[in-house]
Amino acid sequence: TTAVQDLVIPAALAGKDLVVSAETGSGKTLAYLVPLVQRLLALPESPRAAGPQALILVPTRELARQVLKQCRALLAKTPLQVYGVTGGADFRYQQSLFRKNPEIIVATPGRLLEHCERKSTRLDSLQLLVLDEADRMLDMGFRDDVLKINGYCASERQAIMVSATMNHRDLGSISNSLLRSPQTIAAGAPRQPHSSIVHQVVLADSLEHKDKLLL
Repeated sequence: TTAVQDLVIPAALAGKDLVVSAETGSGKTLAYLVPLVQRLLALPESPRAAGPQALILVPTRELARQVLKQCRALLAKTPLQVYGVTGGADFRYQQSLFRKNPEIIVATPGRLLEHCERKSTRLDSLQLLVLDEADRMLDMGFRDDVLKINGYCASERQAIMVSATMNHRDLGSISNSLLRSPQTIAAGAPRQPHSSIVHQVVLADSLEHKDKLLL
């Protein structure tokens, strides 16, 4: 396990609301997916609730694909289902996915809000809400969409907010709206360069020379 997983997994399994600061590549996705899946598998075998039991909101389709891939790998030998709901895909096809009643949804805020408003799905049985890359979501103007989606969610659900930094100007206000007495977990210093990235300046004499250097 990574440092962020060692810190987040026990706290998430304890049911606490969390604000997590972790750099990209630190293993943060599995840090929230492992306890999320464990929590759903531990639920009593009663008739399945209408609507998803876990919702992971992400800012971009690319991140949604990455999260879906990791989540499907975790669910491979379980009865749980996960589907992605993002912009740019067919709306009616996504409605058919909701009718399959998956336990987990990975979604971008704008498209999920459309489904909530058109009653394609219900979020009042939600057990867990995750905001991944919350700082990017705010930078991309999704604050109001996220708050509206939260209005459709069950009030007693657990919430986990993951961000690259704790210093975003709007992070505090959205945290106050979504989380209850959250525990803060910081893995790595805020705004510190990613440990596996090397920055280097390479001088080129011309565009042709630059292309040769890149090749």
